[in-house]
Amino acid sequence: MIPAIGFSLQKQYNLPMSKIISLLSEQGFSAVSPLWTPELNVAELDACVKRHNMVIQSIHAPHKDIALLWVPENERSYLVLLNVMKSIDDCARFAVPVLVVHGWQGLFYSFSEEKLNFALFDQLVQYAETRGIFVAFENLEGEEYLEALMTRYRQQSNVGYCWDSGRDNCYPHKKDFLHTFGSRLIMTHLNDNFGLRHPNGIPSGDDDLHLLPYDGTIDWDKALLKLGKAPRQKILNFELKTVSHSTRETDLIYANLSLEAFIAKAGERARLIAEKYAKGLQ
Repeated sequence: MIPAIGFSLQKQYNLPMSKIISLLSEQGFSAVSPLWTPELNVAELDACVKRHNMVIQSIHAPHKDIALLWVPENERSYLVLLNVMKSIDDCARFAVPVLVVHGWQGLFYSFSEEKLNFALFDQLVQYAETRGIFVAFENLEGEEYLEALMTRYRQQSNVGYCWDSGRDNCYPHKKDFLHTFGSRLIMTHLNDNFGLRHPNGIPSGDDDLHLLPYDGTIDWDKALLKLGKAPRQKILNFELKTVSHSTRETDLIYANLSLEAFIAKAGERARLIAEKYAKGLQ
């Protein structure tokens, strides 16, 4: 069976959300996954999605200052945790099953396993469990923190993994996380880029472009082969952006595309990936 396709909503559109949902529905998307902010009107989004017979597949937890969850609780770290808990509340209120969480934020860091402080993440995971919400930790920079979280909560039934294909391609991960944590996969962020481009192997946020599949350098046949070894996904979510942090002219692939045209291309590529994924499972 070909899985449904979903779309991660960004904060970069020049059209009303109702119009965006309509465009996504027309292109075959049946799910959306918004980034949570205090301004996000989840009730309005939920009503709009339901009018198009779509669902909210997940909510992405706020990730600003998320690294503060590793420090002892103080006023700043508590405010970060409080916002994540508010996003959990919205998941529960509108029957959104998954909250995607970054375990780290920042390209350059030092890591010491001996100094890890899980107290705030413990509160996050336990609170999500009480509300009936799955937490999906996502791969990005700070791979050691992801491994630490996935290891600590390996017996936690409401903790799983979100695989971001683009970050696997452009950040120098030492581990194949889809292989390592694929058995716990509950969410995908599928996107493309041109890989790690600095000649000395220095990672850059400019490389994380969130392009449409096949507009970058990912070998999608190999990627889907690996993805097919994980639990079957009923919905493949695509985290795609019209613009990224990069200002390189060669990276501004969609600069001259209207949002309507971008979503049309996104639907075409997403359907192709979903068909290939399903074929590989036969």
